Amino acid sequence: MSKRYRRQDLAGAADPREKQGTENALLLGKSIPETILRLSGPAILEQFLICLASLVDTAMVGSIGAAATASVAVNISSVWLINGCITALSVGFSFLVSHSVGEQDPIKTEQAVRQSITASVTLGALLTAVVLAIHRALPRILGAGPDVLPGAQTYMGIIGLGLIGQTLGVVLSAVLRSAGDTKTPMAANLASNLLNVIGNFFLIYPARQIALPFAGGPSLAAADGPALLSAGSPALPAAVGPQIPLWGAGLGIKGAAIATSLSQYALAAMLLYAICHAPTPAKIRLRGDYRFRRRTLQSLFRIGIPVLLERVTLCLGQISLTAMISGLGTIPLAAHYLTSQTEGLLYLPAYGFAYTGTTLIGQSLGAKDKKLAARFARDICIISTVVILAACIPVYGAAGAIIRLFSKDAGVAQLGTLTIKIAAATEIFFSFFLVACGICRGAGDVKFPLAVSLIGMWGLRIGLVWLVTHMLHWGVAGVWIAIAADCFVRSCLFLWRLLSGKWMDAAP
Repeated sequence: MSKRYRRQDLAGAADPREKQGTENALLLGKSIPETILRLSGPAILEQFLICLASLVDTAMVGSIGAAATASVAVNISSVWLINGCITALSVGFSFLVSHSVGEQDPIKTEQAVRQSITASVTLGALLTAVVLAIHRALPRILGAGPDVLPGAQTYMGIIGLGLIGQTLGVVLSAVLRSAGDTKTPMAANLASNLLNVIGNFFLIYPARQIALPFAGGPSLAAADGPALLSAGSPALPAAVGPQIPLWGAGLGIKGAAIATSLSQYALAAMLLYAICHAPTPAKIRLRGDYRFRRRTLQSLFRIGIPVLLERVTLCLGQISLTAMISGLGTIPLAAHYLTSQTEGLLYLPAYGFAYTGTTLIGQSLGAKDKKLAARFARDICIISTVVILAACIPVYGAAGAIIRLFSKDAGVAQLGTLTIKIAAATEIFFSFFLVACGICRGAGDVKFPLAVSLIGMWGLRIGLVWLVTHMLHWGVAGVWIAIAADCFVRSCLFLWRLLSGKWMDAAP
Protein backbone atom coordinates (compact mmCIF):
# COMPACT_ATOMS: atom_id res chain seq x y z
CA MET A 1 0.00 0.00 0.00
CA SER A 2 1.24 3.49 -0.79
CA LYS A 3 2.45 5.60 2.07
CA ARG A 4 -0.05 8.25 1.04
CA TYR A 5 -3.76 7.63 1.38
CA ARG A 6 -6.88 9.69 1.01
CA ARG A 7 -8.83 11.38 3.78
CA GLN A 8 -12.21 9.72 4.04
CA ASP A 9 -15.49 11.59 3.85
CA LEU A 10 -17.22 11.63 7.24
CA ALA A 11 -20.38 13.27 5.95
CA GLY A 12 -22.30 10.02 6.38
CA ALA A 13 -21.78 9.86 10.16
CA ALA A 14 -24.85 8.61 11.97
CA ASP A 15 -25.04 11.55 14.34
CA PRO A 16 -24.58 15.11 12.95
CA ARG A 17 -23.11 16.37 16.22
CA GLU A 18 -20.21 13.99 15.65
CA LYS A 19 -19.11 15.70 12.42
CA GLN A 20 -17.11 18.45 14.10
CA GLY A 21 -13.56 17.57 15.07
CA THR A 22 -14.06 13.81 14.76
CA GLU A 23 -11.35 12.81 12.31
CA ASN A 24 -10.07 9.48 13.54
CA ALA A 25 -6.43 8.60 14.00
CA LEU A 26 -6.12 7.13 10.50
CA LEU A 27 -6.54 10.62 9.03
CA LEU A 28 -3.93 12.52 11.04
CA GLY A 29 -1.16 12.69 8.47
CA LYS A 30 -0.41 12.52 4.76
CA SER A 31 1.69 9.38 5.20
CA ILE A 32 1.85 6.42 7.54
CA PRO A 33 5.06 7.53 9.33
CA GLU A 34 3.62 11.04 9.74
CA THR A 35 0.42 9.64 11.23
CA ILE A 36 2.44 7.46 13.63
CA LEU A 37 4.60 10.37 14.77
CA ARG A 38 1.71 12.81 15.15
CA LEU A 39 -0.24 10.36 17.26
CA SER A 40 2.66 8.93 19.25
CA GLY A 41 4.38 12.26 19.95
CA PRO A 42 1.91 13.50 22.58
CA ALA A 43 1.63 9.97 24.02
CA ILE A 44 5.42 9.75 24.44
CA LEU A 45 5.59 13.25 25.91
CA GLU A 46 2.82 12.29 28.31
CA GLN A 47 4.77 9.22 29.40
CA PHE A 48 7.91 11.33 29.83
CA LEU A 49 6.09 13.86 32.00
CA ILE A 50 4.50 11.11 34.10
CA CYS A 51 7.89 9.46 34.52
CA LEU A 52 9.55 12.76 35.37
CA ALA A 53 6.93 13.48 38.02
CA SER A 54 7.39 9.96 39.38
CA LEU A 55 11.15 10.49 39.60
CA VAL A 56 10.66 13.82 41.38
CA ASP A 57 8.26 12.03 43.72
CA THR A 58 10.89 9.34 44.29
CA ALA A 59 13.57 11.94 44.99
CA MET A 60 11.33 13.71 47.50
CA VAL A 61 10.61 10.45 49.30
CA GLY A 62 14.29 9.49 49.10
CA SER A 63 15.25 12.75 50.81
CA ILE A 64 13.63 11.40 53.97
CA GLY A 65 16.02 8.45 54.03
CA ALA A 66 16.60 4.91 52.75
CA ALA A 67 13.86 3.49 55.00
CA ALA A 68 11.27 5.76 53.36
CA THR A 69 12.38 4.67 49.88
CA ALA A 70 12.19 1.03 50.94
CA SER A 71 8.69 1.63 52.38
CA VAL A 72 7.51 2.51 48.88
CA ALA A 73 9.69 -0.14 47.21
CA VAL A 74 8.29 -3.04 49.21
CA ASN A 75 4.79 -2.09 48.02
CA ILE A 76 5.67 -1.51 44.40
CA SER A 77 4.88 -5.03 43.20
CA SER A 78 1.46 -4.86 44.85
CA VAL A 79 0.89 -1.52 43.12
CA TRP A 80 1.86 -3.17 39.83
CA LEU A 81 -0.72 -5.90 40.47
CA ILE A 82 -3.39 -3.28 41.06
CA ASN A 83 -2.28 -1.44 37.93
CA GLY A 84 -2.54 -4.73 36.04
CA CYS A 85 -6.23 -5.02 36.91
CA ILE A 86 -6.80 -1.43 35.77
CA THR A 87 -4.76 -2.03 32.61
CA ALA A 88 -6.93 -5.01 31.69
CA LEU A 89 -10.01 -2.82 31.85
CA SER A 90 -8.37 -0.04 29.84
CA VAL A 91 -7.19 -2.46 27.12
CA GLY A 92 -10.68 -3.88 26.79
CA PHE A 93 -12.23 -0.47 26.25
CA SER A 94 -9.36 0.61 23.99
CA PHE A 95 -10.24 -2.28 21.70
CA LEU A 96 -13.96 -1.49 21.76
CA VAL A 97 -13.56 2.25 21.18
CA SER A 98 -10.86 2.02 18.49
CA HIS A 99 -12.84 -0.52 16.48
CA SER A 100 -16.10 1.43 16.75
CA VAL A 101 -14.31 4.61 15.66
CA GLY A 102 -12.78 2.73 12.71
CA GLU A 103 -16.27 1.54 11.80
CA GLN A 104 -17.48 5.18 12.01
CA ASP A 105 -20.28 4.13 14.38
CA PRO A 106 -20.72 7.06 16.84
CA ILE A 107 -23.64 5.45 18.68
CA LYS A 108 -21.62 2.33 19.42
CA THR A 109 -18.67 4.49 20.47
CA GLU A 110 -20.76 6.54 22.89
CA GLN A 111 -22.19 3.42 24.47
CA ALA A 112 -18.69 2.03 25.01
CA VAL A 113 -17.46 5.29 26.56
CA ARG A 114 -20.39 5.47 28.99
CA GLN A 115 -19.86 1.89 30.08
CA SER A 116 -16.14 2.56 30.56
CA ILE A 117 -17.06 5.12 33.23
CA THR A 118 -19.39 2.71 35.01
CA ALA A 119 -16.83 -0.11 34.87
CA SER A 120 -14.04 2.17 36.15
CA VAL A 121 -15.99 3.25 39.23
CA THR A 122 -17.01 -0.33 39.95
CA LEU A 123 -13.51 -1.75 39.63
CA GLY A 124 -11.96 1.15 41.57
CA ALA A 125 -14.34 0.63 44.49
CA LEU A 126 -13.61 -3.10 44.54
CA LEU A 127 -9.84 -2.55 44.52
CA THR A 128 -10.15 0.01 47.32
CA ALA A 129 -12.02 -2.47 49.50
CA VAL A 130 -9.42 -5.19 48.91
CA VAL A 131 -6.44 -2.93 49.61
CA LEU A 132 -7.92 -1.55 52.82
CA ALA A 133 -8.53 -5.11 53.99
CA ILE A 134 -4.94 -6.32 53.48
CA HIS A 135 -2.70 -3.24 53.55
CA ARG A 136 -1.40 -3.90 57.06
CA ALA A 137 -0.54 -7.56 56.48
CA LEU A 138 0.86 -7.25 52.97
CA PRO A 139 4.21 -5.49 53.66
CA ARG A 140 4.91 -7.97 56.45
CA ILE A 141 4.29 -10.88 54.08
CA LEU A 142 6.65 -9.29 51.55
CA GLY A 143 9.45 -9.20 54.10
CA ALA A 144 9.51 -5.54 55.17
CA GLY A 145 11.92 -4.97 58.07
CA PRO A 146 11.00 -3.29 61.36
CA ASP A 147 12.29 0.08 60.16
CA VAL A 148 10.27 -0.16 56.94
CA LEU A 149 7.01 -1.78 58.07
CA PRO A 150 5.11 1.19 59.62
CA GLY A 151 5.73 3.47 56.65
CA ALA A 152 4.91 0.72 54.15
CA GLN A 153 1.57 0.00 55.84
CA THR A 154 0.60 3.66 55.97
CA TYR A 155 1.60 4.29 52.36
CA MET A 156 -0.37 1.35 50.98
CA GLY A 157 -3.51 2.18 52.95
CA ILE A 158 -3.67 5.76 51.69
CA ILE A 159 -2.87 4.76 48.11
CA GLY A 160 -5.85 2.42 48.29
CA LEU A 161 -8.18 5.34 48.93
CA GLY A 162 -7.25 6.88 45.59
CA LEU A 163 -7.97 3.84 43.41
CA ILE A 164 -11.37 4.96 42.11
CA GLY A 165 -9.78 8.13 40.77
CA GLN A 166 -6.81 6.20 39.40
CA THR A 167 -9.02 3.70 37.57
CA LEU A 168 -11.10 6.44 35.99
CA GLY A 169 -7.97 8.33 34.97
CA VAL A 170 -6.27 5.35 33.33
CA VAL A 171 -9.35 4.07 31.51
CA LEU A 172 -10.52 7.47 30.25
CA SER A 173 -7.00 8.28 29.06
CA ALA A 174 -7.04 5.03 27.07
CA VAL A 175 -10.50 5.80 25.67
CA LEU A 176 -9.41 9.22 24.41
CA ARG A 177 -6.21 7.82 22.87
CA SER A 178 -8.18 5.07 21.13
CA ALA A 179 -10.38 7.76 19.58
CA GLY A 180 -7.25 9.48 18.22
CA ASP A 181 -6.94 12.21 20.89
CA THR A 182 -3.54 11.94 22.56
CA LYS A 183 -3.19 15.62 23.45
CA THR A 184 -5.97 15.77 26.07
CA PRO A 185 -4.63 12.84 28.16
CA MET A 186 -1.17 14.40 27.92
CA ALA A 187 -2.37 17.77 29.24
CA ALA A 188 -4.50 16.20 31.99
CA ASN A 189 -1.71 13.93 33.19
CA LEU A 190 0.73 16.84 33.18
CA ALA A 191 -1.59 18.92 35.38
CA SER A 192 -2.25 15.98 37.68
CA ASN A 193 1.43 15.24 38.18
CA LEU A 194 2.22 18.89 38.85
CA LEU A 195 -0.43 18.81 41.57
CA ASN A 196 1.20 15.68 42.96
CA VAL A 197 4.62 17.33 43.15
CA ILE A 198 3.18 20.47 44.73
CA GLY A 199 1.30 18.32 47.24
CA ASN A 200 4.52 16.49 48.07
CA PHE A 201 6.31 19.79 48.63
CA PHE A 202 3.82 20.90 51.25
CA LEU A 203 2.84 17.57 52.80
CA ILE A 204 6.14 15.67 53.08
CA TYR A 205 8.32 18.36 54.63
CA PRO A 206 7.85 20.35 57.85
CA ALA A 207 7.43 24.12 58.10
CA ARG A 208 10.52 26.02 56.96
CA GLN A 209 11.82 29.46 56.01
CA ILE A 210 12.53 30.59 52.45
CA ALA A 211 14.93 33.48 51.92
CA LEU A 212 14.05 35.95 49.17
CA PRO A 213 16.35 35.40 46.17
CA PHE A 214 17.76 38.92 46.22
CA ALA A 215 18.65 38.74 49.90
CA GLY A 216 21.66 36.47 49.51
CA GLY A 217 22.37 33.29 51.40
CA PRO A 218 20.78 29.91 50.83
CA SER A 219 17.26 29.88 49.43
CA LEU A 220 15.83 27.27 51.78
CA ALA A 221 16.26 26.64 55.47
CA ALA A 222 14.34 24.22 57.66
CA ALA A 223 12.57 25.73 60.62
CA ASP A 224 14.37 23.47 63.07
CA GLY A 225 17.73 23.44 61.33
CA PRO A 226 18.22 19.97 59.69
CA ALA A 227 18.61 19.87 55.97
CA LEU A 228 15.76 18.41 54.02
CA LEU A 229 17.70 17.08 51.09
CA SER A 230 18.95 13.88 52.65
CA ALA A 231 18.97 12.16 55.96
CA GLY A 232 22.14 12.75 57.92
CA SER A 233 23.41 15.59 55.73
CA PRO A 234 24.94 18.68 57.37
CA ALA A 235 22.53 21.32 58.62
CA LEU A 236 21.82 24.22 56.33
CA PRO A 237 23.27 27.48 57.52
CA ALA A 238 20.79 30.08 58.67
CA ALA A 239 19.36 32.06 55.77
CA VAL A 240 20.62 35.59 55.44
CA GLY A 241 18.28 38.51 54.82
CA PRO A 242 14.48 38.70 54.70
CA GLN A 243 12.69 35.36 54.92
CA ILE A 244 9.14 34.23 54.47
CA PRO A 245 7.63 31.29 56.37
CA LEU A 246 6.48 28.33 54.30
CA TRP A 247 3.89 25.98 55.71
CA GLY A 248 4.58 22.27 55.71
CA ALA A 249 2.65 19.39 57.20
CA GLY A 250 5.76 17.31 57.92
CA LEU A 251 3.91 14.05 57.22
CA GLY A 252 6.78 12.26 55.48
CA ILE A 253 5.78 9.11 53.62
CA LYS A 254 2.15 9.65 54.62
CA GLY A 255 2.18 13.05 52.92
CA ALA A 256 3.54 11.53 49.70
CA ALA A 257 0.70 9.01 49.63
CA ILE A 258 -1.95 11.68 50.27
CA ALA A 259 -0.61 13.85 47.45
CA THR A 260 -0.63 10.89 45.05
CA SER A 261 -4.22 9.92 45.87
CA LEU A 262 -5.56 13.46 45.57
CA SER A 263 -3.82 13.94 42.23
CA GLN A 264 -5.52 10.79 40.92
CA TYR A 265 -8.95 12.26 41.63
CA ALA A 266 -7.91 15.52 39.99
CA LEU A 267 -6.92 13.59 36.86
CA ALA A 268 -10.25 11.75 36.81
CA ALA A 269 -12.18 15.03 37.11
CA MET A 270 -10.26 16.64 34.23
CA LEU A 271 -10.77 13.66 31.93
CA LEU A 272 -14.47 13.38 32.75
CA TYR A 273 -14.81 17.04 31.76
CA ALA A 274 -12.89 16.39 28.54
CA ILE A 275 -15.02 13.36 27.64
CA CYS A 276 -18.11 15.56 27.83
CA HIS A 277 -16.69 18.64 26.07
CA ALA A 278 -13.69 17.80 23.83
CA PRO A 279 -14.58 17.48 20.10
CA THR A 280 -13.50 13.87 19.60
CA PRO A 281 -15.28 10.68 18.50
CA ALA A 282 -15.34 9.71 22.20
CA LYS A 283 -17.41 12.74 23.22
CA ILE A 284 -20.58 11.99 25.18
CA ARG A 285 -23.40 13.99 26.72
CA LEU A 286 -23.47 13.97 30.52
CA ARG A 287 -27.01 12.68 30.65
CA GLY A 288 -27.55 9.24 29.27
CA ASP A 289 -27.62 5.52 29.90
CA TYR A 290 -24.58 4.26 31.83
CA ARG A 291 -25.87 0.73 32.36
CA PHE A 292 -23.83 -2.23 31.21
CA ARG A 293 -24.89 -3.90 27.98
CA ARG A 294 -24.50 -7.63 27.51
CA ARG A 295 -22.79 -7.36 24.13
CA THR A 296 -20.24 -4.87 25.43
CA LEU A 297 -19.56 -6.96 28.52
CA GLN A 298 -19.04 -10.08 26.44
CA SER A 299 -16.49 -8.32 24.23
CA LEU A 300 -14.88 -6.73 27.26
CA PHE A 301 -14.44 -10.04 29.03
CA ARG A 302 -13.07 -11.75 25.92
CA ILE A 303 -10.41 -9.07 25.62
CA GLY A 304 -9.94 -8.08 29.26
CA ILE A 305 -9.70 -11.46 30.97
CA PRO A 306 -6.61 -12.67 29.06
CA VAL A 307 -4.99 -9.26 29.61
CA LEU A 308 -5.86 -9.46 33.31
CA LEU A 309 -4.39 -12.96 33.56
CA GLU A 310 -1.28 -11.71 31.76
CA ARG A 311 -0.89 -8.79 34.16
CA VAL A 312 -1.60 -10.98 37.19
CA THR A 313 1.02 -13.44 35.96
CA LEU A 314 3.57 -10.65 35.57
CA CYS A 315 2.74 -8.95 38.83
CA LEU A 316 2.64 -12.09 40.96
CA GLY A 317 6.04 -12.82 39.52
CA GLN A 318 7.17 -9.31 40.47
CA ILE A 319 5.87 -9.84 44.00
CA SER A 320 7.87 -13.05 44.21
CA LEU A 321 10.91 -11.18 42.92
CA THR A 322 10.41 -8.40 45.47
CA ALA A 323 10.25 -10.97 48.26
CA MET A 324 13.54 -12.49 47.06
CA ILE A 325 15.22 -9.09 46.62
CA SER A 326 13.98 -7.91 50.03
CA GLY A 327 16.02 -10.70 51.54
CA LEU A 328 19.17 -9.15 50.10
CA GLY A 329 18.89 -6.16 52.47
CA THR A 330 17.68 -2.56 52.52
CA ILE A 331 20.41 -1.14 50.25
CA PRO A 332 19.94 -3.70 47.42
CA LEU A 333 16.17 -3.26 47.67
CA ALA A 334 16.50 0.53 47.45
CA ALA A 335 18.93 0.22 44.50
CA HIS A 336 16.55 -2.14 42.72
CA TYR A 337 13.59 0.17 43.26
CA LEU A 338 15.47 3.26 42.06
CA THR A 339 16.66 1.36 38.99
CA SER A 340 13.08 0.32 38.25
CA GLN A 341 11.97 3.93 38.55
CA THR A 342 14.80 5.22 36.36
CA GLU A 343 14.12 2.51 33.80
CA GLY A 344 10.89 4.35 33.11
CA LEU A 345 12.99 6.91 31.26
CA LEU A 346 14.07 4.14 28.90
CA TYR A 347 10.81 2.38 28.13
CA LEU A 348 8.49 5.40 28.22
CA PRO A 349 8.73 5.82 24.41
CA ALA A 350 7.68 2.17 24.11
CA TYR A 351 4.45 2.83 25.98
CA GLY A 352 3.72 5.80 23.75
CA PHE A 353 4.24 3.68 20.61
CA ALA A 354 2.27 0.81 22.15
CA TYR A 355 -0.73 3.10 22.70
CA THR A 356 -0.33 4.31 19.13
CA GLY A 357 -0.22 0.73 17.88
CA THR A 358 -3.41 -0.19 19.73
CA THR A 359 -5.22 2.84 18.27
CA LEU A 360 -4.03 2.59 14.67
CA ILE A 361 -4.31 -1.19 14.40
CA GLY A 362 -7.73 -1.17 16.05
CA GLN A 363 -9.08 1.54 13.77
CA SER A 364 -7.53 -0.05 10.66
CA LEU A 365 -9.07 -3.43 11.38
CA GLY A 366 -12.33 -1.76 12.41
CA ALA A 367 -12.32 -0.27 8.90
CA LYS A 368 -11.56 -3.79 7.48
CA ASP A 369 -8.18 -2.73 6.07
CA LYS A 370 -5.58 -5.41 6.91
CA LYS A 371 -2.95 -4.04 4.52
CA LEU A 372 -3.01 -0.69 6.29
CA ALA A 373 -2.80 -2.45 9.67
CA ALA A 374 0.26 -4.39 8.51
CA ARG A 375 1.99 -1.21 7.30
CA PHE A 376 1.25 0.55 10.56
CA ALA A 377 2.63 -2.40 12.54
CA ARG A 378 5.86 -2.52 10.52
CA ASP A 379 6.54 1.21 10.66
CA ILE A 380 5.70 1.49 14.35
CA CYS A 381 8.26 -1.23 15.13
CA ILE A 382 10.97 0.43 13.04
CA ILE A 383 10.39 3.97 14.33
CA SER A 384 10.07 2.89 17.95
CA THR A 385 13.31 0.88 17.83
CA VAL A 386 15.28 3.91 16.60
CA VAL A 387 13.76 6.21 19.23
CA ILE A 388 14.29 3.78 22.11
CA LEU A 389 17.93 3.12 21.23
CA ALA A 390 18.52 6.89 21.13
CA ALA A 391 17.05 7.16 24.65
CA CYS A 392 19.17 4.35 26.11
CA ILE A 393 22.59 5.71 25.16
CA PRO A 394 22.61 8.89 27.31
CA VAL A 395 21.02 7.09 30.29
CA TYR A 396 23.80 4.49 30.20
CA GLY A 397 26.46 7.19 30.16
CA ALA A 398 24.88 9.20 32.98
CA ALA A 399 23.93 6.25 35.22
CA GLY A 400 26.00 7.44 38.18
CA ALA A 401 24.70 10.99 38.06
CA ILE A 402 21.12 9.78 37.74
CA ILE A 403 21.20 7.48 40.77
CA ARG A 404 22.76 10.22 42.92
CA LEU A 405 19.79 12.45 42.19
CA PHE A 406 17.58 10.07 44.14
CA SER A 407 19.79 8.86 46.97
CA LYS A 408 22.78 10.27 48.82
CA ASP A 409 23.52 6.88 50.35
CA ALA A 410 26.93 5.78 48.98
CA GLY A 411 26.02 2.09 48.93
CA VAL A 412 22.77 2.68 47.07
CA ALA A 413 24.51 4.99 44.58
CA GLN A 414 27.31 2.52 43.83
CA LEU A 415 25.03 -0.46 43.38
CA GLY A 416 22.36 1.53 41.52
CA THR A 417 24.90 2.82 38.99
CA LEU A 418 25.71 -0.75 37.97
CA THR A 419 22.08 -1.89 37.73
CA ILE A 420 21.03 1.16 35.71
CA LYS A 421 23.81 0.44 33.20
CA ILE A 422 22.61 -3.14 32.84
CA ALA A 423 19.03 -1.94 32.34
CA ALA A 424 20.06 0.65 29.73
CA ALA A 425 22.17 -1.84 27.76
CA THR A 426 19.35 -4.36 27.47
CA GLU A 427 16.25 -2.15 27.44
CA ILE A 428 15.55 -2.56 23.73
CA PHE A 429 14.28 -6.12 24.33
CA PHE A 430 11.68 -5.09 26.89
CA SER A 431 10.65 -2.06 24.85
CA PHE A 432 10.08 -4.11 21.70
CA PHE A 433 7.98 -6.51 23.77
CA LEU A 434 5.80 -3.58 24.98
CA VAL A 435 5.33 -2.14 21.48
CA ALA A 436 4.45 -5.55 20.03
CA CYS A 437 1.92 -6.11 22.83
CA GLY A 438 0.23 -2.83 21.93
CA ILE A 439 0.02 -3.84 18.26
CA CYS A 440 -1.43 -7.26 19.04
CA ARG A 441 -3.98 -5.85 21.47
CA GLY A 442 -5.25 -3.45 18.84
CA ALA A 443 -6.11 -6.52 16.78
CA GLY A 444 -7.68 -8.31 19.74
CA ASP A 445 -4.78 -10.79 19.88
CA VAL A 446 -4.58 -11.12 23.67
CA LYS A 447 -3.96 -14.84 24.17
CA PHE A 448 -0.47 -14.80 22.65
CA PRO A 449 0.82 -12.08 25.04
CA LEU A 450 -0.62 -14.16 27.90
CA ALA A 451 1.24 -17.27 26.75
CA VAL A 452 4.50 -15.33 26.33
CA SER A 453 4.14 -13.79 29.78
CA LEU A 454 3.64 -17.21 31.35
CA ILE A 455 6.73 -18.55 29.59
CA GLY A 456 8.84 -15.49 30.37
CA MET A 457 7.91 -14.80 33.96
CA TRP A 458 7.48 -18.28 35.37
CA GLY A 459 9.57 -20.26 32.91
CA LEU A 460 12.56 -17.93 32.90
CA ARG A 461 12.61 -14.89 35.16
CA ILE A 462 11.72 -16.45 38.51
CA GLY A 463 14.04 -19.38 37.99
CA LEU A 464 16.93 -17.24 36.79
CA VAL A 465 16.56 -14.73 39.63
CA TRP A 466 16.55 -17.55 42.17
CA LEU A 467 19.66 -18.98 40.50
CA VAL A 468 21.65 -15.73 40.50
CA THR A 469 20.64 -14.72 44.05
CA HIS A 470 20.78 -18.08 45.85
CA MET A 471 23.28 -20.17 43.89
CA LEU A 472 25.58 -17.74 42.08
CA HIS A 473 25.26 -14.94 44.68
CA TRP A 474 25.39 -12.19 42.05
CA GLY A 475 23.10 -9.98 44.13
CA VAL A 476 20.81 -7.37 42.61
CA ALA A 477 23.05 -6.95 39.54
CA GLY A 478 22.36 -10.59 38.74
CA VAL A 479 18.65 -9.90 39.09
CA TRP A 480 18.81 -7.36 36.27
CA ILE A 481 20.82 -9.74 34.08
CA ALA A 482 18.09 -12.35 34.60
CA ILE A 483 15.41 -9.80 33.70
CA ALA A 484 17.29 -8.97 30.49
CA ALA A 485 17.46 -12.65 29.49
CA ASP A 486 13.70 -13.00 29.98
CA CYS A 487 12.97 -9.89 27.88
CA PHE A 488 15.24 -11.10 25.07
CA VAL A 489 13.26 -14.34 24.75
CA ARG A 490 9.94 -12.46 24.79
CA SER A 491 11.06 -10.03 22.09
CA CYS A 492 12.11 -12.91 19.83
CA LEU A 493 8.73 -14.61 20.27
CA PHE A 494 6.84 -11.42 19.45
CA LEU A 495 9.00 -10.75 16.39
CA TRP A 496 8.02 -14.17 15.08
CA ARG A 497 4.35 -13.45 15.82
CA LEU A 498 4.33 -10.16 13.95
CA LEU A 499 6.14 -11.58 10.94
CA SER A 500 3.69 -14.49 10.74
CA GLY A 501 0.69 -12.16 10.30
CA LYS A 502 -1.47 -14.41 12.50
CA TRP A 503 -2.06 -11.62 15.01
CA MET A 504 -4.52 -9.90 12.62
CA ASP A 505 -6.88 -12.90 12.68
CA ALA A 506 -6.67 -13.73 16.37
CA ALA A 507 -9.46 -11.52 17.78
CA PRO A 508 -11.70 -13.57 20.12
